Amino acid sequence: MTTTIRHRLLPKQYDFVQSKSREVLYSGAYAAGKTRALCYRLVSRAQVPGSREGLCRKHLVTLRASTLRTLLEPDGSAPPVLPPNTYSHNKSDRTIKIRGGGEIVYFGLDDPQKIGSYNLTGCAIDEAVELSADDWQMLIGRIRLDVGVPNSLYAVCNPGAPSHWLAERFGLALGHQAKDGCEVIHTKTTDNSFLPKDYIESLTTLGGVAYRRFVMGEWCASDGLVYDRWDRMIHLTEQDDVGNYIVGIDVGYRNPTALLLVGRDRDDRIHVEREWYKTQQLEADIVAKCLDWSKRFSPEVFVVDPSAAGFIETLRSNGLNVAAANNKVFEGIQSVQGRLQVQQDGPSITVDPRCFNLMREFESYEWLSGHSGLTDKPRKENDHAMDALRYAIVHLDGAGVGVTLEVFDSTSERELADIEYYFDDGDDD
Repeated sequence: MTTTIRHRLLPKQYDFVQSKSREVLYSGAYAAGKTRALCYRLVSRAQVPGSREGLCRKHLVTLRASTLRTLLEPDGSAPPVLPPNTYSHNKSDRTIKIRGGGEIVYFGLDDPQKIGSYNLTGCAIDEAVELSADDWQMLIGRIRLDVGVPNSLYAVCNPGAPSHWLAERFGLALGHQAKDGCEVIHTKTTDNSFLPKDYIESLTTLGGVAYRRFVMGEWCASDGLVYDRWDRMIHLTEQDDVGNYIVGIDVGYRNPTALLLVGRDRDDRIHVEREWYKTQQLEADIVAKCLDWSKRFSPEVFVVDPSAAGFIETLRSNGLNVAAANNKVFEGIQSVQGRLQVQQDGPSITVDPRCFNLMREFESYEWLSGHSGLTDKPRKENDHAMDALRYAIVHLDGAGVGVTLEVFDSTSERELADIEYYFDDGDDD
């Protein structure tokens, strides 16, 4: 007997799933359905008997926390892409066997030698901007298994800088032409007709390069990024239990509240291990998160935006050690820039790949423009995690004693498309 599972796809998700290209990239803005599109294409290919599809991201920890959950777990009202009872999952081998079909093997690219012997029919990549060109070429070399499904390397990501190697390979910017066999599918946030209006309206907190990249889906640059030394290839790494923690906090309500767990090792290297980044949080919610982190990580101090005097007193009344941050912005930016500079033994600050919002703000935090060019003041946009980080670093280094955006109609001119998956449940009746 056969079990039929039906998912409703956005038009561009359907185009991505049906693409016959050897290499295909779904370049998506916020909430454009990137990860689900990736999982839909993955499952449609993995149903073929004998197929062996890879699923990867730069770091295994973020793959497990994001992509794998979309594949196997419900997300709010959205069901898992791969429903229960249609597969078996060997977590130690990191393989998922599809009933009546092939299998999926998932991995991180942080240790590429471990996957050197893989023989795959295709491979799905989440957040491809995190990969190097060498990572991409290495995966191409692993896709050679022939079982009747066309070999394909397929990926999704948010847009990056126009100088990124993906922009050159897929002809996304600077006049580059896509390489032979490469196809790109562009999306913007408002292509997703399932999004609620209040979410679309929340995007008014973005501006400048962040709006163009993460709402309009453009591969664009800024001449005035504050932290131009930031480089995911250098500063992004996994490192747990660094110890000697402090927490930097920027408090908001309509704008996000940002908490960063920052550790420092014996060699004075700083690692941002976790973030908590949420809008519309009441003071009681933020205090509860601080108490939770106090219990789990025992930070030495919570360094808080000095303008949040009432919040500081509330934390102190709950028994936490709190310091009002030094809020000299330009001097603090200089401290962060100094940490980003790469020394002979590597950078003196690194960021865990789970800190998505911190990474995004690093790549969209801009200097304010004046009549004569850039000023020495940053825009008050995309700065919530930036402020929390600045408070923490200035404290550790000893110095510590909205734009209105157009909201588009989210309806699509094309109708939604259905896709059906068929699973053999092993019952011959």
